[in-house]
Amino acid sequence: MAMIRPSVFGFALVCACMWAPIAWTAQPLPSATAVTLAPPLRWPDRPIASRAQIDAYVRHTPVEASPLSAFTPAGRRRFLASLVFGERGLGGFSTDDLRYDLTRVQAWNVLRLFDAQGRANDLATRTRARPATVQTTLESAYDHLQTPATPDDEAKMLADVYAREFAPAQRRLASLSDQDVELLFRGANRLSFVVASPVYLADMRRDFDELDRRHRVDRPHVDALYDALLAAHRPADARALIGAYPMLDRPSPPTLHDAKFEHDQPTTWVARGGHDLWRQPLPLDADAQVVVLGSTGCHFSEAAARSIGADRMLREMFRTHARWVAPAHDIVAFDALTAWNRAHPAQPLAILHEDAGLPFVTRVATPTFYFMRHGHVVDTVVGWPNDAQRAALRAGLRKIGLLDTASASGKHR
Repeated sequence: MAMIRPSVFGFALVCACMWAPIAWTAQPLPSATAVTLAPPLRWPDRPIASRAQIDAYVRHTPVEASPLSAFTPAGRRRFLASLVFGERGLGGFSTDDLRYDLTRVQAWNVLRLFDAQGRANDLATRTRARPATVQTTLESAYDHLQTPATPDDEAKMLADVYAREFAPAQRRLASLSDQDVELLFRGANRLSFVVASPVYLADMRRDFDELDRRHRVDRPHVDALYDALLAAHRPADARALIGAYPMLDRPSPPTLHDAKFEHDQPTTWVARGGHDLWRQPLPLDADAQVVVLGSTGCHFSEAAARSIGADRMLREMFRTHARWVAPAHDIVAFDALTAWNRAHPAQPLAILHEDAGLPFVTRVATPTFYFMRHGHVVDTVVGWPNDAQRAALRAGLRKIGLLDTASASGKHR
């Protein structure tokens, strides 16, 4: 069994010292004070904006002076590996270990390294510090679930890892450490959003109940189960969950008005006002249309919608001939969906009932524009680096025979 060093944070709790976010070492004080002081955190001169800078910071900063020390060793390694940098600094990162390892204050301090501390306010982090001793036999198996894969084999690869490493452990929950039960829960959660099978949600619920029996349930566990229940179209169960665990500050889930459709017919959830979503068919066989895969959580999608809305010809063409749809998982962000639709009334966003409803999508990347004739994709435009991408949209419209119609109507900018 692999042993991971106890965090000094746990030791500090034993000493009854309530310091905020990170690990520390003891400093001499007069015996009458009876406290342990944390050394000051060491911050970079300016926000870290590249892989070379974060590597240098880690290399030259004592562990006890770095906010990264609040992570478990494996969590810190995964978080650092997930960092993506662009021309303007930090472009993206995984929130997985931030949520499960850290409190909100600890996460705020970690993200402050990159001038991204505001993101901590939106994270469903722990409400209390992680217990000091962490024992796990499943850490390497969990790492395998993070291994990049090609679009065609991702689901199969993850399902194989789960069947080999996680499913047998699910049958001996009571004998596992708290950390291993949590890793089982996290693994089942990852699979529940990649592979269409109720097995993984059932495993999540079983793991959640075991953590609850041990009094180890915290906000990230409730948040993840809430999302999984709503993604499985079980709003009543999601509503009961947030009622039972008020630590999760989430709005009540929307009311779903379902309907029966042909099994292979693509459908979407459409907001019509209020706190409701209605399931409607998504026709893909029009003479000419554009299907836009966007997302409420994608600032590139937002930039594309704003840019299209500012171009008279594109705005009218997309109002008439485009359908904006979000991946099925976006159902967990109902408030963001309604905010999008208020901001972009000419380009309302619906949510796919299931991602398989768009068979021509091999990997979710937002925004992606599919220019279609009679159900077949003729052209594809991926991403929105800047407003110059409008030219690619015009080219796509020409390929499906729509731009000439716009020109004849005098709808150019």
